[in-house]
Amino acid sequence: MHKTYKISISGRVQGVGFRPFVHALATDFNLTGTVSNNEEGVLIIIT
Repeated sequence: MHKTYKISISGRVQGVGFRPFVHALATDFNLTGTVSNNEEGVLIIIT
């Protein structure tokens, strides 16, 4: 069974290198998905 996880991170996450950090972490763990900014912070979807 394939699972999808949605993680919302709020607070100061823009302009501090958070998305590149998440990308590197996902690469290390062989995960796929998306990371995007939204009005509250960052939305991470792991597929």
